[in-house]
Formats: sequence, structure tokens, C-alpha cells
Amino acid sequence: MSIWWYLATVAASAGIIFALLTSINLIRGMLKYKERAIIINLPLFLSYMVTALGFCALLILNENFRIPWLLMMIFWLFSVFCLCVPITPQGVMYVFPFGYKLVSNEEYSYEYLETKFGECVKLYRKGIEKPAVFHIGIHKSTTVKMLADWYGKHGFENPLTK
Repeated sequence: MSIWWYLATVAASAGIIFALLTSINLIRGMLKYKERAIIINLPLFLSYMVTALGFCALLILNENFRIPWLLMMIFWLFSVFCLCVPITPQGVMYVFPFGYKLVSNEEYSYEYLETKFGECVKLYRKGIEKPAVFHIGIHKSTTVKMLADWYGKHGFENPLTK
């Protein structure tokens, strides 16, 4: 067995542990805020699925490490929650492996656009040039209502509530 399989197993395990810790903190944070909506970035979700397919390929290719890689794949699938970004009436929740924080909605402005992946919402944070782009969950009624409330604070009219 090559040393590279051992190194890959250790590196993948470390990444999965951080993803699981992030998911646990996300769930803790979401339980704290009763009114919330979840939005997800489509390209990030697709890359997550490609990674899961990569785990499947590694399970097939490597006979000696099947059990550890199978366990890692199961834990990787449990950590899918780390892709979710909860928004609340108070702001956007940022989650880290060792905690979470809520950034006030006064820090944000946003716009709805049409991109190559379909309709999206871009969240712009003060002081940061590149916006966060989300595709999944932007048309749910709770998301539209929260963003409509945010529009009133920024002086714009929400195009989804016209």
C-alpha cells in the first residue's frame, strides 16, 4: 500500500471533521432562530455532489481502504448541512467549525439577477467587493418575505413582491 493512500485518508478525514463541526454549529445556530430561510449556492452544491462521486470512485478503486473511505463518505454526506446559509430577519448567519455569528442585515444589500445557472440573488456586504451568489431556496415564501423586509430598510422595492 502506498504512503499516498495514508496521507489522502488523513487529509480527507481532517476536512470531513471540519465539515461536520461546521454542520453541527449550523444546526445549533438554526435552532436558536425560529424564523429563518435557507439559501444555497448551486455551483457549490454541484461540487459537493462531484466530491461524493469521487468518494464512490475511491471506494471502487482501493480494496484495502474501503471501510475507512466508506465511513468518511457517510460522514461527508451528513455534513451536507454546511452548504446551507440561513438568513433571518436580523441578518445572515456565518458558520465556522468552532462557532457561528449573525451579521446584521444593515450590512447587506442585494439584487435579483439572471445568470447562466438561472435566477439568483446576490448578497453584497459592506466593504466586500465580491457578492455571495445563491440559487436554491430564493423563491420560497419565507425567503421572499425576509428579503422584502430588507428592501424596505435599503430603500428599494422587491421585484418578487410586485
